[in-house]
Amino acid sequence: MKKLIFATLLLSGSFLVNAQDDNDEYELRAGEQQGYIITKKDEKIEGIVKLVGKKDNPWLNQKKVKFIAKDAINAEKKRQKFKVMDADDVKEYVAIDDDGVERHFRTIKFTNKREGLGNSGGLGGDIKMIKNLASTTHLAEVVVDGNITMYRLYGYPSPVAVGAGDVAAAEADLKNLLENPNILVQKGKDKPKELAAADIKKLVDDCKTVSEKLSSGGYASYDPTKEEKKKSGLGKLIKSEFDRAGDKLLKMGKEIFTDYNSECK
Repeated sequence: MKKLIFATLLLSGSFLVNAQDDNDEYELRAGEQQGYIITKKDEKIEGIVKLVGKKDNPWLNQKKVKFIAKDAINAEKKRQKFKVMDADDVKEYVAIDDDGVERHFRTIKFTNKREGLGNSGGLGGDIKMIKNLASTTHLAEVVVDGNITMYRLYGYPSPVAVGAGDVAAAEADLKNLLENPNILVQKGKDKPKELAAADIKKLVDDCKTVSEKLSSGGYASYDPTKEEKKKSGLGKLIKSEFDRAGDKLLKMGKEIFTDYNSECK
């Protein structure tokens, strides 16, 4: 019975989120921090921007955002009606989250083959595969911005699980999606791709200052004796998967790419 209830909640919860998004109102606060959106027409519009997703469903932020334009705020009304915009309407947005932290998202094109092809089986696994392979436009979170840009992108879970095995797989998938988002990198006008530690040396080799610092062990997050050690094809694959766990790639990118963007504009 517990498993059946969980499966039902997975399905109904996805509909509840969408229904709430379309009817959301907001009570203005004193000293409200404002963000902005950039439309598909390259118009920057300031206002109150709020995230749709929370810590337990951050992938929602990649599809929708809640927005009240500064010019549309009616100071005489206690509550304001949000406009819900999606990745087809917005190129970029900056929102202030519940902790007062500025969060930056930008539209990218990327097919998440890792999550799409990593099918856990069952109806839920099939739906998850379709969702991740069919969804190619995302508002990915910008972690480092510049000539080398690094993004955090979450995979999309299945909204339904049927049967004990399917539910167990869905629970494992949710945990993995939350703990191991894709870390993507984009250099200049190249297409975004998954970041691997083995790519970092090549990405910064056109910036002498950073390249030399990298090779000499000048970055706390990057040990050249380990990261540049030659490995077999299987060894590279194992290391790549190991590196995805935790925040290793995030630490490397924040430290090294931020330095690159500062030193070699």
